[in-house]
Amino acid sequence: MQNQNSLPPLRADIPEAANILRMSRAELYKRIAAGKLRVQKEGKRTFITTAELQRYVADLGSLPAKAA
Repeated sequence: MQNQNSLPPLRADIPEAANILRMSRAELYKRIAAGKLRVQKEGKRTFITTAELQRYVADLGSLPAKAA
């Protein structure tokens, strides 16, 4: 049970991060491999911090739009 004063999650696992970013896990792994997202490893598990997700989304706003 979560307390009203508890902290929000500080990191997400890969399925959660993919859901947050509204992309497939495969696409998320491609962006990680390309160095666009930094991850944290804990044993066999991979996490992405909330701050890293926010940084990634903020950086997307600074990219030039693709021509149609």
